[in-house]
Amino acid sequence: MIIIFFYVIVFFQDDLPFILSTYDQNTNAVIIFAPDNRSDLYGQSISRLTKDPFGLDKRNIVIFEIFTTGGLGPGGESLSEEQVTSIRQHYNINGGEFSEILVTKNFKEIYKSDIPIEIKEIFQSFDLVE
Repeated sequence: MIIIFFYVIVFFQDDLPFILSTYDQNTNAVIIFAPDNRSDLYGQSISRLTKDPFGLDKRNIVIFEIFTTGGLGPGGESLSEEQVTSIRQHYNINGGEFSEILVTKNFKEIYKSDIPIEIKEIFQSFDLVE
């Protein structure tokens, strides 16, 4: 069993940043990229996402907050500058720009926007994938 797990991690990652490979690969996620937590677009995005926690839970959607020098994982755990840099590189996001990306199984991108996405659009995007 351990050998199979190792084989999957090593050979089927598709260059997924190591930090993302430590999370459940069947999770739907919203990844918010912002310069910092004082960004207006970041504030708008978080405000929209927290308006319907039941909808997030129903779709098993977690939130990653990625800033220039650190970030937060879905459980509130801190992410280092090195970890967020690897995530930014994986999704081709520059350090100072805002972007919101919806990802599904294996952190595959299904939608990307340079402005906060309406909660209805987020739910529709994930509902279409299922």
